[in-house]
Amino acid sequence: MDESLPATPMNDRWAAFATAIESGEPDRVNGVIDEVEAMDLGERLDLFDVCFEELTEIYGTAEDGYVRQSVARLGERLVPTIATVAAIENPDRTIDADAAVVRDQTDALCGFFLTAITDDDGRVRQSAKRGLEHTARTYGIALEDEESVAALADELERMATEHSDSRREHVLEARANVEYFLEVPLGRVVEPFEARVEESR
Repeated sequence: MDESLPATPMNDRWAAFATAIESGEPDRVNGVIDEVEAMDLGERLDLFDVCFEELTEIYGTAEDGYVRQSVARLGERLVPTIATVAAIENPDRTIDADAAVVRDQTDALCGFFLTAITDDDGRVRQSAKRGLEHTARTYGIALEDEESVAALADELERMATEHSDSRREHVLEARANVEYFLEVPLGRVVEPFEARVEESR
C-alpha cells in the first residue's frame, strides 16, 4: 500500500484489498472480488481513483500468474458497465456519474487490458478478454461512443498480427467480442440491461 495516501475509509479498504491480492490465496482474492462486485457505482469510481496506479504496479511486478490474473479480475469489476447506464440516465441520481470521469477511467482500464491480453499466462488473458468486452460495452452503451469501440477492435486486429501462438487466439477472440457492439443493433444490447436495472430497483 502506498504510505503517502491519506487515511480514508476507501484507502483503508484498498490497503486490505491489495494485501489480499498480493497474497495469491484464492479465498482471500475471491473475497475481494466479491466485495468490489457488490459496490455501487460511486464506490467503484472512488476505488478506482485510490487503487488504479498501485494495481497496475502489482501487475507489472508480480511473477505469479495467479496474482496477475487477480489484478485483471479486479480490473474487470472496476469497469462501470450497466451501473453507468442507470446512473448517467437517471435524472434523480444521488452519486456523481459524470461521463467525463467514466470515460477517463474506462480509457485507463482499456489500456491495462490491452497489455494483459498478451500476458504469458492464459488465465490472465481470459480475464483481460472479459475486461475488454466490458470496456466495449461501456463505450458503446453508456458513453454512446461507437468510434472508440471501432478503434479498440482495430487495435486488437493489429495486435493479433504480432503473435502466432495462443496469445493470437485470445486477441482475436477479444476482437470478436468487441466487434459485437458494432454489429448488433443497440436496442438488442441495451434492453436486457435496462430490464436488469429495473429489477434491481
